[in-house]
Amino acid sequence: MDKYLITEAQQFDEKRFTKINIIHNKRSVAFLLNFLPDQHMKSHNHPDRELYLHVIQGSGQFLINGEELEVGKGDVIYCGEEEQIGFTNTGEENVSIFATMTKLSD
Repeated sequence: MDKYLITEAQQFDEKRFTKINIIHNKRSVAFLLNFLPDQHMKSHNHPDRELYLHVIQGSGQFLINGEELEVGKGDVIYCGEEEQIGFTNTGEENVSIFATMTKLSD
């Protein structure tokens, strides 16, 4: 068993959003996405993987398959392997999103 602190992964960068891995093994990864106000992540997908996203701080807007989805602290989002996902911090405070991504097949 391993224990990690999410707060240690809350690392922000003035130049771009950050992705900080917390746990990584051959089938899955848990990581934190950190956004300063107005920072964004381009839309992309994760073939052969499913993704769970939990907003733990702040608010913003996901773009999932071209559809805008407003989210805030406490919201949880599921994305399947073919879904295109992007994010923008539209708020005035920092955003942190805890994510787990799991490989669907070997």
